[in-house]
Amino acid sequence: MELELRHLRALVAVADARSLSRAARLLHVTQPALSGLLRRVEQAVGGALFVRSPTGCVPTRLGADVVADARGVLAGVSALTERIGERRAPAGPVRVGGYCGFLHLAVSHWLRERPWSRGVSVHEDPDESATLAQLAADGLDLALVYLPPLPGSVIPDGVETLVVHPREPVFVILSPDHPLAGTRAVPFAGLGEHPWADDPPGTTRWSAYLQRVCRSRGVALDQPHRPQCLATLLDLVGAGMAVAPALATRRDRPGTITVRAIEGAPLWQELRLCYRPGTPVAAHAEEIHAAVVASYAGRQGCSAAFDTWWHAGGRELLPAG
Repeated sequence: MELELRHLRALVAVADARSLSRAARLLHVTQPALSGLLRRVEQAVGGALFVRSPTGCVPTRLGADVVADARGVLAGVSALTERIGERRAPAGPVRVGGYCGFLHLAVSHWLRERPWSRGVSVHEDPDESATLAQLAADGLDLALVYLPPLPGSVIPDGVETLVVHPREPVFVILSPDHPLAGTRAVPFAGLGEHPWADDPPGTTRWSAYLQRVCRSRGVALDQPHRPQCLATLLDLVGAGMAVAPALATRRDRPGTITVRAIEGAPLWQELRLCYRPGTPVAAHAEEIHAAVVASYAGRQGCSAAFDTWWHAGGRELLPAG
């Protein structure tokens, strides 16, 4: 078997994570799949590369040599890709799509300062399927999208992705004097007792996912409000007329909007960075990904709900930037 770049990335991930299960999460594969890949690599190189120890999964002497060589090869490939990308600067502004809250602005600010970027054009669409289709058709250069855990992939052919966070919980926003605001984590069943503001049922994958979770838990949401404008939704919530779902990274607005976790985290989504291979943006994909991950980690302090989740384990799932 000839070693490929994906094998080298897996070895480095295991060495850095010191855990097969955590490395599998970072690589967005199952642990059995990663274990099988590692066995095949060990057969190819002729010896064990990792052993279990009290401090985790650590490289053997052979493993340390192979991992060091893998890092060198990956660094060389990254440098080559960057040089190619510098010679192929985007013809116009980098078109950033998706619907991911503060990260859109954070990555746009970062992109605007890159020497290879000719500015930024921001496009928002809450429908991740529409965003990904536009990316595949060269209507966008880069996208940050949330993917609810539903069967079937919506990633089109010709689109590559990097995971920013594999399991971000969905929180709720409500007015500070709302009856549910007095708890640190809102009971999911309690949401059915108050008006809900969200996408119209059945119009997006998010709404399909929400209905699926509600059915499984015997919860019926009363949804009299279906605002299309975020400002309208926030006004409804601030006036105490509705409770609404929110990204975990949403910021508290003292006196107006309060962010709360949902007890047991029954709702969650995966956040991915998406791009097309062979493009100028693809040449800088790893660099962009690291910047997005750093911005995400810097969101601490946006709300007590985020900080509680982050320190309870949310940060452990974030890929190394």
